[in-house]
Amino acid sequence: MRVAITITIFISLCMMSGQVLCFKVIGCSGGSVMFKCMKTNQRESSDQFKGKYFCRNRDCTTGISTETRQRWVYNERFALYDDENRGFFSVFIRKLSREDAGKYTCGNNQEWSRDVELKVNRNSSSCGTSVVQSAYKGQTITFSCEYDHKIETHTKVLYRVKRDPVLLLKISQSSQSSEEKFILSDNQRDHFTVTIRNISEEERGVYLCGVERDGEDKPPSETSVTHITFIKETEVKVHRQISSVQVEAYISKSVFITCEFPEEFKENQKFIQIHSSQKISVEQNQWIHRNRVHMYDDTSSGVLKVFISDLTEADEVTYRCGVKTVNDHVFMTITLKINQGDHFPESSESAAVIGESVKLSCNSPEKQQSIKHICKENKKKICQSSSSSEKQRFEFSDSTAGVFTASISNVRLRDAGVYWCGAETRHEHLTSVSLTNKHQLILTMPPVIGREGDSVQIKCPYDEKHTKEMCLRKGKCLSKEVKYLCKGKSFTKDAQIIIRSDEGHVKNPKISVKDDTELNLFTVNMTELRAEDAGKYWCAVKDVFNLPIELMIIRKDAITHEASVGGSASISCKHIRKQTQRFFCRGDQPNICFRDGVHVSSDNSRFSLTEETFTVKISDLRAEDSGKYWCAEESSGSFIFTEVHLHVTRGFFCLPP
Repeated sequence: MRVAITITIFISLCMMSGQVLCFKVIGCSGGSVMFKCMKTNQRESSDQFKGKYFCRNRDCTTGISTETRQRWVYNERFALYDDENRGFFSVFIRKLSREDAGKYTCGNNQEWSRDVELKVNRNSSSCGTSVVQSAYKGQTITFSCEYDHKIETHTKVLYRVKRDPVLLLKISQSSQSSEEKFILSDNQRDHFTVTIRNISEEERGVYLCGVERDGEDKPPSETSVTHITFIKETEVKVHRQISSVQVEAYISKSVFITCEFPEEFKENQKFIQIHSSQKISVEQNQWIHRNRVHMYDDTSSGVLKVFISDLTEADEVTYRCGVKTVNDHVFMTITLKINQGDHFPESSESAAVIGESVKLSCNSPEKQQSIKHICKENKKKICQSSSSSEKQRFEFSDSTAGVFTASISNVRLRDAGVYWCGAETRHEHLTSVSLTNKHQLILTMPPVIGREGDSVQIKCPYDEKHTKEMCLRKGKCLSKEVKYLCKGKSFTKDAQIIIRSDEGHVKNPKISVKDDTELNLFTVNMTELRAEDAGKYWCAVKDVFNLPIELMIIRKDAITHEASVGGSASISCKHIRKQTQRFFCRGDQPNICFRDGVHVSSDNSRFSLTEETFTVKISDLRAEDSGKYWCAEESSGSFIFTEVHLHVTRGFFCLPP
């Protein structure tokens, strides 16, 4: 009985003289609402000149008030539009929260007001969601708007947030044609769909799916005071479709293509279509290949990588680099043009000393401005760029037209391998690299120099992957991979194994070994050196790693020669091998002397060398000829040096009495 009295009192207060004095508005957390605040039925002439408001309290700290007419006015999440000619004003509240629920008042500043109860639901999983939908220009897209089954028979609406807060686009009860730009279909039990045909950049923006209702769950009647509950917000992004890009490459060379997609497509599956063949779906975050075409879907950066090696004329076809979306497949069309590459060298081999620098010569097409590029082949022979931390060791410099130099500083063990360099061209959403020059980079250690009778250490670094240990029952752990030091190239028939890391006893007491798996360093100590120990040695692990290192021997006894300015010197160099190449040079160290020092040559008329007896003659001596020289004999990369000290003094003259 008390409930019935309460309802009667509420209806009586809200309905006086046939006028609606209060109403309820229902929204949901995260969603939006829009409603009309109606004037009274009586004629009001002065009302149109007074300000309007929608407020929670008297000072209107929560809400909005304005005296502006015929345009929307904003106050943070609240907006108000006063249509002075239609007997009401509209209120729009975006991104509702639970704290927004409660009692409000709307009206003009003096003559009339309405009580508004705003209810914010929290228990609807389908309400208050916000999503991003991406599309390319010209596509047709569809997105859905989920709703509670209680409002299944209510009228559905689609609004768009533009310059004004919202603009009505479609109502589910209106007649629709399949040729219209916007189509709203409400034939499902728990959602309705919105379709935008032939989308353009004009259609990008935020769309609101809504339901027309009154303060109850039942459909509103013709006399109800209705409002719009917006249940979902969809931001539509429109990207320009790339119609076609031409990429140039060369016969027998390689090309690397990177297709870039918007952020929203990172997780979508990518595909490649070669000419008119079936689409090839690309596995995410791993390389797959079809013959010479390698593909990689990099979800971390949202790109599809395509690498084609050993190009032929048959590769000059159209490629489609695409991504699968909910509504359609979008793609970039790539026309690959294959040019003759006769002016490019086939391949070259470059040697680099660990810790020093090396220069690689590269060609680039002259007819277009491009970015210099260098990359290194991985195990699958796919050329990949260096990491950002490594790039600081790579520098480019121009030399002659169409040719540039790629320099690698502070060469490291892991730098060994095959490099490609060429020209990088950037388009919108696509980058291509035409790889034209192939370099096999071979690493060597700096030469080790020892004197007869002394000792030296040969240090062999190796890759971290060869440090795995195998532990025995007694608790002793040995390196799983056996390291070798060989004289002559390892694992060839002419190689002589000097020592192994796993040898349980010492075969030669003059040679010892230590394998430091923490430093990834295999060290061999050689004592009581002889001239015959000179030669090229190889540090090796199995048959997968070979690092050459040169041992140079300096003869125990040095040669000292004195002569006078203007005179001549004849220096007899000692030699122990017959079939050798002999030279004489000047420098502080023998290895530097051999590479950068002054050599005896036929162009130098003051110096001459007789190879049979290994005798060097220097004529017309000068004071500045004093210094350190080296007699050297070389055979198959084996160097033996004799140190020579030349002292040129000024002669003594007798003065006349």
